[in-house]
Amino acid sequence: MTDSIKTLTYGIVTVLLSLAISIGLVHAEEDHGKKAKEHLEEAIKSGKEGSTKGILSHSEEARKELIEQNKDHPYTNLQKPIYGEHQKAEHDKEAFEEIEEAIEEAKEGHTQEAVEAVERASTHLREKEQSK
Repeated sequence: MTDSIKTLTYGIVTVLLSLAISIGLVHAEEDHGKKAKEHLEEAIKSGKEGSTKGILSHSEEARKELIEQNKDHPYTNLQKPIYGEHQKAEHDKEAFEEIEEAIEEAKEGHTQEAVEAVERASTHLREKEQSK
């Protein structure tokens, strides 16, 4: 092979590998977001059944999934703190805050308050998906 063909082949392989890695990261990000939503739904269900332990464990798992999602694509690092400028980041930040509140309320045995916080966190995750 000539040098130009080798260079072209190397370039094509590099682009294809980069594309495959990017697709993998997008799927991993989506998986973490999906798992976080599922845990929040389970936390709400547990709360409606009166289980603060269920709220606590599922909220903590949802938080872990969101942390993993943010490792892949960090939304919470706002460059400019202008309201409405970074909608995904704002919803992400609010979701984390609501999950933290739910965890604290569940630890204190306040089932209703914990469920309400989890519901707000779930709403922020849905709105984050729909944001720019």
